[in-house]
Amino acid sequence: MSIGLAKRKMVTVLSIDGGGIRGIIPGTILGFLESKLQDWDGENARIADYFDIIAGTSTGGLVTTMLTAPSKNNRPLYEAKDINNFYLEH
Repeated sequence: MSIGLAKRKMVTVLSIDGGGIRGIIPGTILGFLESKLQDWDGENARIADYFDIIAGTSTGGLVTTMLTAPSKNNRPLYEAKDINNFYLEH
């Protein structure tokens, strides 16, 4: 049985490129995006709340892990603004 495109649930995907220290670029963009989402939806809004799938290669995989790693209360452990500090410290 074929399901028409109109009846399918839209899946949102965030793909984060790799590139070593260039991870600062998506970190900056995601930090800005998350701050705007927090302006609209409250301080607990996280990037992971808005995407069904988040994936990345190389450095993008590390960023993905930071955005999706769960805390004790099953919320994202890190905020997007933490990404650049991670790169600068490690």
